[in-house]
Amino acid sequence: MIIKRNPWHLWLFSFFVLFLYSMGIYDLFMMLTHNQNYYVTHGYGKQVVDYFTNYPIYFLVLWVTNLLGGFFSPFLLIIRSKWAKTLAFTSTVADLLLLLFTFIFRNRLNVLGVSVAVFDIFILGITFGWYFYCGYIDKHMTGR
Repeated sequence: MIIKRNPWHLWLFSFFVLFLYSMGIYDLFMMLTHNQNYYVTHGYGKQVVDYFTNYPIYFLVLWVTNLLGGFFSPFLLIIRSKWAKTLAFTSTVADLLLLLFTFIFRNRLNVLGVSVAVFDIFILGITFGWYFYCGYIDKHMTGR
């Protein structure tokens, strides 16, 4: 089997997704450690602090699964591991479930606002697109 050189777009998209999910991991730590400067910088008030206080473990598992899948899948894609697509899919499903459940059961829209909701849905779209891109690379670049 001959493995082709990584195209420029693989590097571009991988670094973009890696950057995006690095920021997500930073956000996770700032929100769950209740970093007051972070809350103030983003204009979050008591309602948001309360939302992330005693955050339910099942939502945290979905959040961390999404972030870790999104963070590690670019590395796996660069080395052409078949696991990149699986991890991207896992990240996508975890993000979708997290958004659905928190919008329905945690009143996410009212607590965090429309702009955060739109951004979250945008990130879900990027993650979904990333999953398809991983599949494209897997099929067209490695012949699997």
